[in-house]
Formats: sequence, structure tokens, C-alpha cells
Amino acid sequence: MAGIAVAWIWSLIWNTPPLFGWGSYQLEGVETSCAPDWYSTDPVNMSYILSFFCFCFAIPFLIIVGSYGYLMWTLRQVAKLGVAEGGTTSKAEVQVSRMVLVMIMAFLICWLPYAAFAMMVVANPGMYIDPVIATVPMYLTKTSTVYNPIIYIFMNKQVRVRDQ
Repeated sequence: MAGIAVAWIWSLIWNTPPLFGWGSYQLEGVETSCAPDWYSTDPVNMSYILSFFCFCFAIPFLIIVGSYGYLMWTLRQVAKLGVAEGGTTSKAEVQVSRMVLVMIMAFLICWLPYAAFAMMVVANPGMYIDPVIATVPMYLTKTSTVYNPIIYIFMNKQVRVRDQ
């Protein structure tokens, strides 16, 4: 519950400032959703965009890598202990490693194109990107919440579907 509360609070902290004047929103892509105004050259807006990028993409990515890295390190320690006691945990270690790698890659596939697009536009506000092309990264990010549960269900042997 605490993790969910932190996620919602973090989201509110970083998505409400444009409502109070730090940054702004605009329709993006084919104008089916709104996002921070990447094209504005106003220094206040650019400070919001750069902060948003750091605190909502770069830092979460580092936390994901750090958390999964720690998980992998812990799993290796358990594997060493299991091998020392005559057991084997290499299958579980390989399975978890594969799942972690797929989850990190899914995060990057969903968010990196959008973050890169946003930073390119911030660095070069006059850059023209066709709205249809700009829509692809936008929709990838919007589907990102679906992938982790799917990856976890299909790559975790402990999750079983009961036959009816």
C-alpha cells in the first residue's frame, strides 16, 4: 500500500506544476492526448521539462536498474549458499535473470523513444516532427503499464493458470 501511495504522490507532485504555472501542457502527436509542452522555449517551461526528464525518467530508470541489480546480487548470494550446501538454484537464477532483463528492456522500449523525442525537441525547438511519427512513442508510453504484469505472468513458473 505504501508503494502505491508513493507512486500516486510522486505522480501528483510532477504532473500538477503546469496547473500552477511551472511548465505547461499541450496536445501532442495527432492531438489525442496532452503532454508537457516540449516545444516551448520559455526558460521556466524548459526547467520543468528538464526536471521532469530527470525525476520521472532518469532517476526511476536508475532505481529500476539498482533494485533489479540488488535482486540479482541477492539471488547470486543465495545460489552460492545453496551450492555450498549441496543444492542448486541455477535454474531459478537464470529464470529471474531473464525476467529482469525482459522487464528492463520493456521499460526502455516503452519510455526511451518518448524521452529521446522530448529531449530532441527541447534541444532544438524548431525541429519539425511529423505528428503521426510523434504519436508512436506517445502510445508506447501509454501502454507501458500493461507489460510488467504480462511479463511476470508468462515468465514466472509460480503463476499457474488453472484448467477449468
